[in-house]
Amino acid sequence: MVRGSPSGGSKGIGGCAMPEKNNVESVFDLKKIRRLPAPGEVLVKIGDRVQPDTLIARGRVRNTEVHEIRVDQKLGVDPFNLKVYLLKGEGDEVKKDEVIAIRRTFLGRSTKVCRSPVDGTIEAFSETSGKLLIRGAPLPVEVKAHVPGIVTEIIPLEGAVVECRASLMHGVFGIGGEAHGPLEVVAQSPDEVLTNGTITKEHSGKVIVGGSVATLEALRKAASAGVSAVIVGGVDEKDLTAFLGYEIGFGVTGSEKVGVTLIITEGFGANPMKEEYFRLLKAHGGRLACVDGTTQIRARMLRPEIILPS
Repeated sequence: MVRGSPSGGSKGIGGCAMPEKNNVESVFDLKKIRRLPAPGEVLVKIGDRVQPDTLIARGRVRNTEVHEIRVDQKLGVDPFNLKVYLLKGEGDEVKKDEVIAIRRTFLGRSTKVCRSPVDGTIEAFSETSGKLLIRGAPLPVEVKAHVPGIVTEIIPLEGAVVECRASLMHGVFGIGGEAHGPLEVVAQSPDEVLTNGTITKEHSGKVIVGGSVATLEALRKAASAGVSAVIVGGVDEKDLTAFLGYEIGFGVTGSEKVGVTLIITEGFGANPMKEEYFRLLKAHGGRLACVDGTTQIRARMLRPEIILPS
């Protein structure tokens, strides 16, 4: 769901601000903004010590799903005469399968009804077309701390700022959202290929680090084994498309439901990871890593993050 640093700069909602000039920052006081996309309830207070899975805030957001119902066809009446049969009007809440319109004929011995297909709210009704629109019920949302640290600021009705000492790396591209787990470097060198044979069930819940490239089989194995995230130098574009089931377009990644977060640090194809990245990750082995694959492809305003709490 959805950053402050020593000297400003911001990655946006829920991000961490940091100096823009370097790809790797040594240990500093990282401030992580954790904010709901709509007003809700904040569940922490200043001074609270939190862990990555600590719930910071929760709320509900507008549902984008709208259902169109031809009430006139279901009741068999002219749209202009439909209003007298409606039991609900604009703005009314309805439950799934609740009767929203009814027509009785032949002294009540024959009845036709129209039911709501979902829980939601009646948004509009047209007397000329006989169409009724129902917007789905608001969706629950929550935001967690994502990093271990201390709550240093409350954003009323929205969330909080969590501060921790950490190192920060940026990748060039990623898929999948926020994830965390113990870090394990499974490659022996920055130019080693990450294959499915490298990954075992013992890596479940971990953030694993490969070398130059992850094969398609390795990505599939990581997802099926319950690996939390994969960090690697590169990935073949065709393998990424096959893994996702579609081509990545221009926009923002991070919402993919593929079972694992992937961050590449160098670029597409076989690209040995930079020595400084590899050394830093190896030095952090066995400790917690918090990652986020979210990438804004066209504008490059959002880049994947690898946070290494100290």
